[in-house]
Amino acid sequence: MTEILPLTFAIIPLAAAIALVVFTIAMIVHTRREGRRVTPGAILWPVPFIAMLAGMAWMCSAEMCIFEPTLLVIFSLAVEALGALTLARTYIVTWLDQLDPASGRVMRPVRDVGILAAASVLSVWSLERAWNASYASIPILYFGTAVFLVFAVMLALYFFGQRSGVLPALVVLTCCGFGVAQYFIEQFKSAAILPSDLLALETAAAVSGGYTYQIDAAVTESIIAACVALALLSFVWPGRPRDARRGAIGVAANLCCGGAIVVALASAYNGVRIEEALEFTYDRWWPISTYQATGFIPSFIAVAQDLPIPEPEDYSDEAATDSQAELVAQYDATLATSPERVAAEQQFAEVQPTVIAIMNESFSDLSVYEGLRNAGYNGPSFYNSLGDTLQRGTLMVSTNGGGTANTEFEFLTDNSIAFVGNGKYPYQLYNFSDVDSLPKQLAAAGYRARAIHPMPPNNWNRSLVYRQLGFEDFISKDEFADAPRYHSGATDRATYEKVLELLAEDGNPQFVFDVTMQNHSGYDAGSVPEGDMTSYAPEGVGDQTLLSQLNTYLACIEASDSDLSWFIEQLRGLDRPIVLVFFGDHQPNFTTALNDTLHPGEDTLTHQWRLFESTYFVWANYDVAGNDQVSLQAELSANELAAQMMYLIGAPLSDYQKALLASRSQITSISANGYRGADGLCYELEANSPYASLVDDLRSIQYLNFARNIR
Repeated sequence: MTEILPLTFAIIPLAAAIALVVFTIAMIVHTRREGRRVTPGAILWPVPFIAMLAGMAWMCSAEMCIFEPTLLVIFSLAVEALGALTLARTYIVTWLDQLDPASGRVMRPVRDVGILAAASVLSVWSLERAWNASYASIPILYFGTAVFLVFAVMLALYFFGQRSGVLPALVVLTCCGFGVAQYFIEQFKSAAILPSDLLALETAAAVSGGYTYQIDAAVTESIIAACVALALLSFVWPGRPRDARRGAIGVAANLCCGGAIVVALASAYNGVRIEEALEFTYDRWWPISTYQATGFIPSFIAVAQDLPIPEPEDYSDEAATDSQAELVAQYDATLATSPERVAAEQQFAEVQPTVIAIMNESFSDLSVYEGLRNAGYNGPSFYNSLGDTLQRGTLMVSTNGGGTANTEFEFLTDNSIAFVGNGKYPYQLYNFSDVDSLPKQLAAAGYRARAIHPMPPNNWNRSLVYRQLGFEDFISKDEFADAPRYHSGATDRATYEKVLELLAEDGNPQFVFDVTMQNHSGYDAGSVPEGDMTSYAPEGVGDQTLLSQLNTYLACIEASDSDLSWFIEQLRGLDRPIVLVFFGDHQPNFTTALNDTLHPGEDTLTHQWRLFESTYFVWANYDVAGNDQVSLQAELSANELAAQMMYLIGAPLSDYQKALLASRSQITSISANGYRGADGLCYELEANSPYASLVDDLRSIQYLNFARNIR
């Protein structure tokens, strides 16, 4: 049975929680009546078990449990019994010590180590069981390594906690917490928790309300395992020192032992590449596959060790500068001298059009999926019918289903995640004060740079990063308190109206960057009006949840398409030159499942490439010199979009942008997933292709312009 448990079942864990509370109080009263001191542990150790039971009762009442009632009974009885067991710890530990008083000082540490080892195994199992359907297939080397590392951390905390089980218990709770969190992340995004995600917790919390949270049997079993580990750790207790002097010496010795273990762990982390030591390679395209095969902890460490931007092999500033200069010279000899560019430059100097960039949340044209196209879907109708763009086409991005800020980073800085590293979020990691950006570039040309996003300003660290990137103003959530909402947030039109307000209040040239929110995941049934729902059913897609998500998303895109049509008409009517850049940051999170269903059996590169296709256009409400505005088609990568837009309208370009544009004669797009060569073929980043040398040059040039300038 996998139906949702009725809320009446909440009485089972609730009754167990109440019974455990009553039992705890009774034990405290009994202890006091015997004239013995009530230790903090007698009160605190049962607390996590009571919390687990109360939490399960709340989830049942919220109809979040999708497992058999029998398991709920087992969970409730097991957690209650384990919590009650911790109340007897003082009696049991004292009895064990009294069995052989002479050897007690020796046996106690041995017993503690055994308990810590058992708790480590249970912690790693709890982490994996919660989310990883392949946990039983993890090779013993990887599982054992994870257990050893958890044991080492527990041992350090054991000493720091003066040989008690309190601090090691935090490791158990952390492992269980990560397992449950990874379960939800996989459910919602088919993605893995990455180290840089820990720096985006505020953003994650802010957008977490759009999902349906339900736990299954695996999560429940994971929590039971964690409770067993906690119960065992409650028996790790140092006893009382025989005198103050020995107690002080013991404290110092414990701190030294804990510190030594921490130093050893830090040294191992900095000196040993876990990928090399364990002989595996994590999938930079799709880390979740490595997490499933290798286990969470080894994979997480491998990604963390990959976070710093590596210096390119044989790198030097001089060589990178020379490579950039060669590409700039190529640009000057070709693109710079074209009649179209010369005419556009002359016009730009005279008209200085306002530039509006719309990064539309999760906007994409899913007609790239042949099965959906065969089912009658041809993409957003107005968007695809807009015939007077300067240029449009496929936009290759470095993220799918999330990671909005990385597409934003690529567009605003001209830098590719390909050379930063997959799984990294630059907005959370680096200081952009000395990094060139589109807002700074346009500000230097006399523009006022302003940003709009109808969500909390701290999401993705934007309130800080936007200042560092050169935005003068940032209009965020408070300005949209009364805005109409659709699906996941303020409507696209509400943000477009704010753009028009900014233009109305200032007739001087502006750069306005608008990040919308309406289409954000999840795409649960009922999140859009019933009358807006589409009914596409691609052949072979039998999963009703997937179909519901697909049609909910397409309803959102229809709404966005309508708002875009309205916005374009408003811009057409303005008596001032406007350039509009419109693009989607990534595909929605369910497209991984859609891709697997509609396109099984493909080679990995072809299969993954489709997931990272977004879309863009550049449009103007005036006749741009040198451009016939008949919608030139071209595939771009997100880090080239700003440079291409600036080139089309005749705006000044940086040497870095000139180099990027010149490189397009050989590489038409590049992202964290690979690149497309002029031969039309797609290649992995490290492939030995005809363009490998240029890839190396671009890596060095980006290192020169970005990595050397971050603090």
